[in-house]
Amino acid sequence: MNDGTQIQVDLSTRTERLSFYTGKYDTFFISTIKSLFRTEKCFLDIGANIGFYTVAMGNYLKKNESSGKVVSFEPFTGNYERLMQNVKLNSLENFCLIGNYGLSDQSSDTKITLREDFKHGSNTGNAAIQTNEEMDKGFKLSPIKLKVLDEVWEKEFSHLGKIDIIKMDIEGHEDFCLKGGKQTIESHRPSILMEVNKHYYEARNIELDSVFLKIIPENYNIYKPVDFKWKKINSLNKCLKIDNVFLIPEEKLQKQGYEIFKNNIDNNL
Repeated sequence: MNDGTQIQVDLSTRTERLSFYTGKYDTFFISTIKSLFRTEKCFLDIGANIGFYTVAMGNYLKKNESSGKVVSFEPFTGNYERLMQNVKLNSLENFCLIGNYGLSDQSSDTKITLREDFKHGSNTGNAAIQTNEEMDKGFKLSPIKLKVLDEVWEKEFSHLGKIDIIKMDIEGHEDFCLKGGKQTIESHRPSILMEVNKHYYEARNIELDSVFLKIIPENYNIYKPVDFKWKKINSLNKCLKIDNVFLIPEEKLQKQGYEIFKNNIDNNL
């Protein structure tokens, strides 16, 4: 990768193939996170896949000789095993903790759909918790475990200190994750980079604002990228079909690095 890390990829997976030829993955978002992250704290990678964010941020901590940690969650076994390999490949075991489960609003054993990449013969790639019969038709299923962030953080990770930033990309399951992490998020007040994939929410008949504006903690502002700048929005319906938003606590806007979010109100959004 362009940052000097190494990632083992499967060329039959589209996003992994692009990274193989370019050395890039979500460069804008990862660069933004690095510019904001307090390296003595924790970065959570929820929906870690094979580790593009985990490895990039773990390597960033290693370079800075930091006491901070990356805590990653990946429920699908194929992705989890590759994630572990990529952490070891970069000698990041001391910086990265990995859980082989997803995060939701209740603990359970369920199944995940192995989506387009797997139809092309990949062993890793895009997977999503079951959405509905029509959307999931034709995709193989794999058993996974789900846990609740509020429970696992208290039991397993509370000794690590404060959570500074969360990246959450879990294919339309973000609302469940936020509900299950309500107490932790309200306590730690992390900044949250969250994917908004409208396709999944439409399949569940979910109206974005009526759900998310209730579960995003108070005094958080929402920003979306427009021409590589962060613009404040007041509705998730302003997002593209697949988009990313940064949820920022108002008190963090005064901190170093967060000036990129100030005075960036687009009246069209």
